[in-house]
Amino acid sequence: MKNVIIYTRVSTDEQADKGFSLLHQKDVLEKVCAIKGYNIIKHYQDDYSAKNFDRPAFNNLMDFITTNRKEVDMLLFTKWDRFSRNIEESYRIIRKLKSLGVEVNAIEQPLDLDLPDNKVMLAIYLAIPEVENDKNSIRTTDGMRRAQKEGCWMGSALYAYDNWRTPDGKASMKPNDKAKFIIEAFETYSKGLYATEELRKVLFKKGMKLRKQQFYNVLKNIAYTGKIRIKAYGKEDEQIVEGLHDGLVSMELFKQVQAVIKGKKRIQAKPTKKNDLLPLRGYLVCDKCGKNLTGSASTGRGGKKHYYYHCQKGCKERFKAPEADKAFLNMLAEISIKPEVSQLYNEIIKDVFNTNEVNKDRQIEELEKEINKLKGRLENAEDNYLDGNIDQSNYEKMTKRLNGKIGELIVNQTELKFTDTNLTKYLKFGLKFLENIDTYYMEADLALKHKIIGSIFPEKLTFSENKYRTVQFNEVLNLISSESMECNPYKLKMVGTNADQSSNAPPLGLEPRTY
Repeated sequence: MKNVIIYTRVSTDEQADKGFSLLHQKDVLEKVCAIKGYNIIKHYQDDYSAKNFDRPAFNNLMDFITTNRKEVDMLLFTKWDRFSRNIEESYRIIRKLKSLGVEVNAIEQPLDLDLPDNKVMLAIYLAIPEVENDKNSIRTTDGMRRAQKEGCWMGSALYAYDNWRTPDGKASMKPNDKAKFIIEAFETYSKGLYATEELRKVLFKKGMKLRKQQFYNVLKNIAYTGKIRIKAYGKEDEQIVEGLHDGLVSMELFKQVQAVIKGKKRIQAKPTKKNDLLPLRGYLVCDKCGKNLTGSASTGRGGKKHYYYHCQKGCKERFKAPEADKAFLNMLAEISIKPEVSQLYNEIIKDVFNTNEVNKDRQIEELEKEINKLKGRLENAEDNYLDGNIDQSNYEKMTKRLNGKIGELIVNQTELKFTDTNLTKYLKFGLKFLENIDTYYMEADLALKHKIIGSIFPEKLTFSENKYRTVQFNEVLNLISSESMECNPYKLKMVGTNADQSSNAPPLGLEPRTY
């Protein structure tokens, strides 16, 4: 009496089909084994769709046979497509089982594999389901791409969306209550004041539970603008089409975020200890010894705390934090630019970037001509190969080189198409910020206060006699804000003298700027 293992398998879409059901397969196998007098020692069952053998039950089956090879004579299933739909993998497993002394067979398509001629039938039995799988795969891919081109969303919904169908039954997404996090993430990150991980942690505390890579992928995903990116396939280039779902952010905001991602700067180090009542701690130096100042609170007799900035080197430099903070806010108000200056720079920027827009269109047109020229050469190479004018080796070299060049040009063209050179929209916030630096600073949290300080003053500040001095000032802001200040920006005190200097260009060796 032969000891056999019976194996049954269906994929998810076969469950309802009587001819493929697990119960039907098991019943047929048990009846055949009873008629032939086979002893069933194990039954393994997979409800798993896979072309190869990476299936849970089948893996257990192989482990059992490997461990108990002397106890197993045969592995039986109903048809060869229940065994596998992959020819190469099937042959490999059959050879392995044969080496373990186990015969493999299908009761509805029995073959004596010891007879060479039967291997031809085996190839046919294994090839037919694989061909069917490939045809199904092609149909599925083509169907999905057609649906995507119509704006359908195929697959699981993105974060902040739920899967749903439109009234005419098309697959799409609709925003859920997490959409507010996406909007805040894009709007905040576009300002360039937060590093990616820093912003993720801020939003994580508010309820946006995304890991580091997930959050980065969100910021890079164009689908949040209401569009769908269709990957390149065959000879079709990558496409971006309008989706049926509602976007959460504008394309302008999305592009601004991409610009920040590509050109983000190193985040300036901040003091390790944070206190909202000591925003300037870590940005001040002692006027007497030049060492860094710190800040701390002193408790008065009534239990009230009073905050001070002070030196740690014994020179007794010490002043009240509220007075220093107020003076700093006044200084920011002084260097804010006037609305008319902001408007002037806005018009200049428009003029510059409108010129660039024309240049961009010209570059796109030239790239399109070059792509078409190379495609023409590709067609000529194909004609010459079919006519026998060039051999296969040269044809493959030519097509590889031409396709590579075409691919590079398409990438360059795509980048130009989706790079908005009209940066006036991006700089609108920046100019508004420069008009109201003191207001933005006053309303910002501690982290943003530090970013504002670091971006305006590359070097640390000195506070004395209710005024601030600094060795270096942001050059761009210096140029713009000087138009709004009553004094000439270059009329500054020389080190160690009481004399003033005035010129049309910044002189060397200047006294730190005083406010």
